[in-house]
Amino acid sequence: MPGPTPPASVEQISEDRIRVTVGDRQFEVGAYCPHRRGHLAHGYVNAARLRITCPLHHSSYSLETGEAITGPTSDPLCVREIPGDAPAPGEA
Repeated sequence: MPGPTPPASVEQISEDRIRVTVGDRQFEVGAYCPHRRGHLAHGYVNAARLRITCPLHHSSYSLETGEAITGPTSDPLCVREIPGDAPAPGEA
């Protein structure tokens, strides 16, 4: 049986980047959906599946790879995992 879903949060770190935190993992993500530039800081984070969904047209992306999972786009999202021992962007 899977454990509890970790908490998730989204923080704007620059005009074009957000930080998505899921449990003890952090991802630096492009702030705008590649489809129609929906602002992903207002999107839905599925912590159990490590996905973020655009609030405009519901394109869903993997936080681990940036791959488009569902929705009207096939363009990937720019993502990178922030290593656990590295300072988060803006905290260096």
